[in-house]
Amino acid sequence: MQTENHDMGRKPTAKPALPRRIALVNASSRADEKISRHLLDDLAEALPVYARLAGVASPELAYAAPGEKIDACDTVLLGHALRDVAAAQETIATQVTPDTRVYALAYLRDGADSETPPRFSQTEACCEAAGARWMGGLVVCEGSLVLCAAGSPRMGWRRRWVSEPLDRLIMAMLAGSPFDEPVARPTLTARLACALSIR
Repeated sequence: MQTENHDMGRKPTAKPALPRRIALVNASSRADEKISRHLLDDLAEALPVYARLAGVASPELAYAAPGEKIDACDTVLLGHALRDVAAAQETIATQVTPDTRVYALAYLRDGADSETPPRFSQTEACCEAAGARWMGGLVVCEGSLVLCAAGSPRMGWRRRWVSEPLDRLIMAMLAGSPFDEPVARPTLTARLACALSIR
C-alpha cells in the first residue's frame, strides 16, 4: 500500500535554537537608568517563571553595562531610554558578536513624546552591519509611570498595561523568535492612579 508523502523533497525547516545565556544591558544614561533597571529587573524576575510554564530550560541571565564583556551570550536585551539609543547602538557595534540575537526594551519618559514612538530602523541597521540578528523591540510609552506603580501587584490594573507586553517579549526571547508588538501604552486609570499618588 502506497502512502502519499507531500513533504518529500522539501528541506526541513530548522527551529531556532533556544537561548542559553542572555545579556541584560542597561544602556541608559545615569539620569534614566532607574527606569531601565526596573524594566530589566521585572523581566528577569518573570522570565524563569515563564520558562517553567513553557517547559524549557531557563537561560542564564547576565547583567552588563555598555563596555562590559558580553561575547559569551547568544542573546542580548538592550534596555534604554530612547534618547540614549546611540549608546545602545554603540554596544551592538563594538560588543555584540555575529549571529547574536538582539532585542530592545526602550522607553519614552513623557506622554508628550509618546504619540508616535520612533521605530528601531537604525538599531536594526546596526545589527545588520555587525552580523547580529535584530529580533525586535518594545517601546514603553510614559516610562515615568513605571516607577510610580512599582510597588503595586504586577498584574494589577496599575501595571498590567506594561506587564502583559513585557511577558510577550519574554516568550519571544525564550523561543528565540522575533517580537512584533512594538508599543506599550498606559491606560487612563494607570495615569490617574499615578497622578493621585504623587499629590
